[in-house]
Amino acid sequence: MNKKGAYVIVGAQWGDEGKGLISAYITAREGSRLVARAGTGANAEHGIFLRDKLTYLKVNQLPLGWMFNPNCEIRIGSGVCVDPVKLISESERYGLKDRVKIDFRCPIITPEHIIHERNSKGMSSIGSTFSGTGFCRADAVLRKGRRAVDIPALKEYLVDLGNEINNLCEEGIATVESSQGFGLGLYTSTDYPNCTSDNVSSVAAADDVLLSWKNIKEVIMVVKALPTREGAGSFGNANELEGDYVKKHKMDEPSSIGGVQRRKADCIDFELLRYATKINGATQIALTFCDHYDKSVDGAIKPDEITDKVWNLIDKIQLETKVPVTILNTGKSYDNIVDLSTNDKLDWEKINNNIMKMKG
Repeated sequence: MNKKGAYVIVGAQWGDEGKGLISAYITAREGSRLVARAGTGANAEHGIFLRDKLTYLKVNQLPLGWMFNPNCEIRIGSGVCVDPVKLISESERYGLKDRVKIDFRCPIITPEHIIHERNSKGMSSIGSTFSGTGFCRADAVLRKGRRAVDIPALKEYLVDLGNEINNLCEEGIATVESSQGFGLGLYTSTDYPNCTSDNVSSVAAADDVLLSWKNIKEVIMVVKALPTREGAGSFGNANELEGDYVKKHKMDEPSSIGGVQRRKADCIDFELLRYATKINGATQIALTFCDHYDKSVDGAIKPDEITDKVWNLIDKIQLETKVPVTILNTGKSYDNIVDLSTNDKLDWEKINNNIMKMKG
């Protein structure tokens, strides 16, 4: 097998699809030497639940792909806004300071950017995380913002990621982890202005980390079995489930924005999914939150534990997109994963030991 190039992980819907978990899995399975964060900036938290299904390890600024791989380097691309406080705090919290670097051109989020967002009525209406990312990106476009190279406290973190990631892909594997979801892209959303501050696609993610298209090995599009979204905006042709129904069937997901319940759709909008597949050039699909679609698969780790109901959904997705579903996420714990593409299994006990050491 050709162990060269980058796996690009991108969300197909409106975010919260579980991209970080899939990135962590791919980074471990493929032995990625580097995982790079793409996307707009230090937005909503993302993380993994440990086996107790209560302990949640999360970050805002960093990618999640390193969590199963203690040997990979961790990077943030030049197209990603960086909050120095969050960057340094997360790096130190998880003992990653020697592994984390950011491109010297990254736009810098200031306290003023965060204040402006909190005072913006428009940002509140779209379900902003008030991270300062939007106003930071606006200053960067106007060429009046600061960059990482201008911040003395970040001097030891700086690299030229464009050189680094493309050189690495000539001899090894990298993972590029996007944030948010395709339906929230500034120029791809069909629900403007309920969107984020940049495009959210595989090519946009590659651009964020300065990855040459020649070095894209696979595009794994992450599809949530029952999509969710934050703030205002529609679910396309799908209907929104009542909040009480979601809670009753234990499908509720607390939002990272004030802890309110995420809005959830009753199905996948396949018209939008076909569109996302075409624009992203997806070569594989990871289907997540299968346990919300069918409680019977909760915790499944083998293909023969998958129910007919979920297999029928997989068949429908593959029929509509012409792309194979290769990975399933079946439960809350980080190791509730079924890989349909290989018989090789990760050493989950070793991974768990590393995570517990990191957790402290």
